Amino acid sequence: MNEERDLPRLIEIGAFLRQLRETAGLSQDQLAARCDLTKSNISNIENGKKDFNFSTFLEYAKGLGKQPKDLLNQNFIFSKKW
Repeated sequence: MNEERDLPRLIEIGAFLRQLRETAGLSQDQLAARCDLTKSNISNIENGKKDFNFSTFLEYAKGLGKQPKDLLNQNFIFSKKW
């Protein structure tokens, strides 16, 4: 991971995923119980502390009861241009 480049992206995506979870009325514990992720893993993703792979992304979507494309249907504005 290129931390200088990737950290702002991870923070923004994590905040968006947290917003989706909270909008669904789920705690991190409840989301973890719905998918194959730990509460710690969810917390690290939502706080931008952990880069994650595609299978983790799919599990997060499953836990929210959404299609993966719904988690990407967002205009992300990263602090640095790519």
